[in-house]
Amino acid sequence: MHIGADFIGANVVAGLMNLVGLGTLLALTLYLQEHLHHSALQAGLELMPVLLPLAVLGPVSGRVTARFGPRLPMSFGLALGAIGSFSLLAVQPTGRYAAVVPVEVCLGIGMGFLTAAVVNAAVAALPPDRAGLASGVNNTARQGVGAVGVALYGTALSHSTPFTAGLHTLAWLGGALWVLGLGITWLTVE
Repeated sequence: MHIGADFIGANVVAGLMNLVGLGTLLALTLYLQEHLHHSALQAGLELMPVLLPLAVLGPVSGRVTARFGPRLPMSFGLALGAIGSFSLLAVQPTGRYAAVVPVEVCLGIGMGFLTAAVVNAAVAALPPDRAGLASGVNNTARQGVGAVGVALYGTALSHSTPFTAGLHTLAWLGGALWVLGLGITWLTVE
């Protein structure tokens, strides 16, 4: 079995998506609970702008992917992810919840479009009799690298004073990784 750049690219992008996406979710949760002193319930409700689009947009992304191929929805999702990460730069030490809403909306919509497309790209890159393997590798890339993202973002924030300085560092890191994913998509996914 030959593993090509399209399969590798799809899985690298899947890993980057969860590294930045799950890392950012941790950062937002810590911002809401530790910095703004919101309860766990309130913070959970305030994360709905990330979580609802993830649930709702999967079927939409699937239809767009079926019609146009995975590159278009992946590119759209990665671009929105970059905008969301860079939006963390607007969060200031005296900020309020409203400052993170653009981050949440862009992240939720971006990942909502990206998830189905990146799985499709990985599965389509291997022969049909290897679809289960392709899906499993893609899921492992997403979850494994996502765990690294949580650790990386958590470590960066634990060493930041003020907290928002860490968010700004992660804004640049996350934005750069989304842009890297966009480049990988255009080089490897059709």
